[in-house]
Amino acid sequence: MKKLRFTTDVVTFYDPAYWGGSGAMSDLRDLVGPGKAWEPLSFWERVLDATREAGLDGIEITFAPGNWQSALTAYGSASGFAAAVHDRGLQVCSGFLSTRLPNGRELDIADTADHSAIFELVSGYAEFLKNCGADVMVASLPLRKSRDAEPPLFVDRQQAETIAGALNRMGYDCIRRGVRLALHPEAFSFLRNSRDVDLFMLLTDPTYVFLCPDTAQFTVAGSDPLDVVRRHRDRLIITHWKDAVGAAPADTAIDERIYDRQTQWFAPIGNGIVDWPGWLRLLRELRYSGWAIFELDAAHDPVADLRRMKRYVDQSLLQIYQ
Repeated sequence: MKKLRFTTDVVTFYDPAYWGGSGAMSDLRDLVGPGKAWEPLSFWERVLDATREAGLDGIEITFAPGNWQSALTAYGSASGFAAAVHDRGLQVCSGFLSTRLPNGRELDIADTADHSAIFELVSGYAEFLKNCGADVMVASLPLRKSRDAEPPLFVDRQQAETIAGALNRMGYDCIRRGVRLALHPEAFSFLRNSRDVDLFMLLTDPTYVFLCPDTAQFTVAGSDPLDVVRRHRDRLIITHWKDAVGAAPADTAIDERIYDRQTQWFAPIGNGIVDWPGWLRLLRELRYSGWAIFELDAAHDPVADLRRMKRYVDQSLLQIYQ
C-alpha cells in the first residue's frame, strides 16, 4: 500500500468559470442547485470524473454544493455515492464539516444554544462518512472579526473553553461511529496560527480531537506549518497541501467575502514560500502515512492544475519522503 495517497477537496472545482459562469467562488451558488444548470447528480459526476482524470486516489467532501447532503440527493444513499466513487477507482478520504443549514443560517459553535443542533448534524455526517468508507471529519472554527471591529471579538480562554467543550462532544459522537474529528486552520478564523492551535489542542481531549494542518492557511496567518506540526505531532491524522505567497496583512478586513479575498495569498504547490522539502522530511520523520489533500480553492483549470501539482510532488519531493 502507498504510504501517501493523493486526493483533493471538492472546493478545487468551485470556480464558476468551470461551470460556465463568472465571478468569485461565492457566486457558484447561482449556478448549482434546483432548477439551475448543474443539478446534484451532474455536478458530482463531473467532479468525480475530473478527479479520476487528474490521476488522484480520492476525494474530500466539503461545503455546498459539494456537501454530503447533495451527494445523498444525487445518489440516494451513502452506499450509492460510495459506489459511484469506487467505480472510478477512487475513495472518499474525508469530509469537511459545514454548519450552514439549508435555510442559510450558520450554526455557531461559540453559542451553546446551537450545540445540540451541531451535535445532531455531526452524528448524521459521521454516519454518512462511515458508510462511504471514510474515517476522518475535518472541522474549522468561526471567523474572527476585523481587528478594528466594534465591539472587538477576543478569542480568549473563556471563549475557547466553550468551543472546546463542544469539540470534545463532537469528537465523541464521531468516534462512536468509527470516524475521527480533526481541526483545520483557516487564516482568518478562531483557529488561524500557532498560538490558536496550542490553545485548542490544550483544551480539547486528545482521545477525541485531532489535527488537520493546512500548509497555506498557517502561512497566510503568519505561522510556520512545520513548527506547528512538530509540536502537535501526536494529533496529526490527515494533511492539507497548498502553497502560499506570504502572510496576509494584519489589518485585512474580515467580512462575508473573505473566503474569496484570501485566495490572492494562495498558490499551487511549488509556487509559494512553503518549505516543501522540509515538509516531506518532517512527514518522513513522523512516519506519517495517509492522505495528502491537494486544495486549490476554485482552480481555473482544476484537472490541469492538479496534474501539475502531482507531477511536481512526484518528480521533486517524493524521493525525500522515501
